[in-house]
Amino acid sequence: MSIKLGSIVMVLMVFFIAKISFETAIAEKNPESINERSPASIDQSYRDHMMTKH
Repeated sequence: MSIKLGSIVMVLMVFFIAKISFETAIAEKNPESINERSPASIDQSYRDHMMTKH
């Protein structure tokens, strides 16, 4: 009685998809946990560079 590797992979994939679905459902119920994107340092460096160039 052997377990095939494909069946193990399928079970792991089902658990992974269920985990992602659960996390997505929880995140939609709590919109406060979603933060606005802060400006990246590369964006700030570009702005600083453009301001000093003019």
